[in-house]
Amino acid sequence: MFGFGGRTVTMALVGWLWADLLLGMFAIFLAANTASAAAVQTPQNAVDPQVVQFQITIDGPTLLSSNTSAVQQEQQRIAKAVIEQLNSLKGPRRVAVALAFASEENPLDGDKIAKAATAQLNTGPFAGSVMKPYHELVTGDQGRTLSLELYLYY
Repeated sequence: MFGFGGRTVTMALVGWLWADLLLGMFAIFLAANTASAAAVQTPQNAVDPQVVQFQITIDGPTLLSSNTSAVQQEQQRIAKAVIEQLNSLKGPRRVAVALAFASEENPLDGDKIAKAATAQLNTGPFAGSVMKPYHELVTGDQGRTLSLELYLYY
């Protein structure tokens, strides 16, 4: 219609079509890069996969005794020692999951010692955390160590 034959109009449209295609591909490229940058960011309540491990000395026979004041005193000492050790290693971070292993020759007593040793680990950095007490079979041991594996929030 315009010019001599249909060739001039078609050539003019090819230029605009090429420009539109480049603009569309640029928009797709920007959207794809923005989505991947958002995926790299760490979520707020994510759990650090790196475990924090340490041991503290405990008095297993005292934790199994019927003297409630001695048991509570040992539990308070354990809780204070664990929190101090955690703060010195990782600073003031919250605990998501805590696995506690009490060494003992008898598995039933080891479970009881682990439960008693971790009874007061429910405040401060341990508030709202999942605590799992277990026994650790050690021949000849009467509950002298508590091994902790802690998974912390970022």
